[in-house]
Amino acid sequence: MTGEGDNPFPSLEMTERATGLRARERLSTNENEFGPAPDVVRAIGAAARECHRYPDCDHHELRRRLGHALGVPADHVHIGSGIDGLLGVIGRAFLGPGRTAVTSDATYPTFAYFARARGATVHLVPYRNTCVDTEELIRRAHGTGADVVYLADPDNPTGGSLGAPALLDLAGRLPERTLLVVDGAYTEYQPPADRIGAGELTGRRMLWLRTFSKAHALAGLRIGYAVGEPELLAALRRGGEHYVVGRVAEAAALAALDATGHLADTVRRTAEGRAHYGRRLTELGYTVLDGTTNFVTFRCADPETAGAVAKRLAQSGVFVRHLAAPGLTDCLRMSIGPTAQREAVLAELTRTG
Repeated sequence: MTGEGDNPFPSLEMTERATGLRARERLSTNENEFGPAPDVVRAIGAAARECHRYPDCDHHELRRRLGHALGVPADHVHIGSGIDGLLGVIGRAFLGPGRTAVTSDATYPTFAYFARARGATVHLVPYRNTCVDTEELIRRAHGTGADVVYLADPDNPTGGSLGAPALLDLAGRLPERTLLVVDGAYTEYQPPADRIGAGELTGRRMLWLRTFSKAHALAGLRIGYAVGEPELLAALRRGGEHYVVGRVAEAAALAALDATGHLADTVRRTAEGRAHYGRRLTELGYTVLDGTTNFVTFRCADPETAGAVAKRLAQSGVFVRHLAAPGLTDCLRMSIGPTAQREAVLAELTRTG
């Protein structure tokens, strides 16, 4: 018994084992197809020589560097094992039996999964025209006395973004006791004007979650961070593990912060790839959703067509995601990679679509 059937978020490798298919292009999990910076790879190799040593469980240097980059003190930053790990800790710290969470019905499901695992009641708000319905989130938070409201911005799986003004308006209109959790996994892909400023969280009951998995291409090392008021982060420390991020991951993150040129190049190439996919997918008859992420989401004629296209692509070795979220079952989502990869995927779509 492996327990794989109990996992609601199967890895690509689990999907391969279940289907007997092999992924030639793994575009279903929003990984960074451009890879990490060369200096980051070298830092990983150097840090591996010290992997017999425990890490600094305070992550002092990384918090200091992140605080400097964000313009906030180091005690406004908490390190965790990616955003998924942070969501689990948030569940332990702020939710439990008799507590209530509110989130969107179709958004990234891990928060709701952890909230239910803690025994909390979860209220799901449908999207409005494939967008997060902030007005209904506010109404539901007041109506239920929500302990936590969660949303992703930019959103996964649609890729759309509310932007900083709308997020701060939302934060200001929630009940005073409600914690707002904003999942910013794709922040680096947003136009700068749409990003929250870390200083704008001061005095707010709000956590902004960030990660090195996406734009920095370190998904396999599981390192992320939460930004917020020190008393909120203290609750995360009480609910978390002591050695949650290892030495190799922290060394990679520190090197990634220095690799600003590589990050800018990755973001630029991803935006070019999004525009390329947008043009070509439209020519093929699909409807592409607007977005500012490292993936593109597009509508097929109907859910049956979407499922058939995803299946035929998988049989050719191209793994994409057929969305199961309400209102999006006619959609496919796939990562944006280099030009040669995109052309190969588009050729398969032309044959199978």
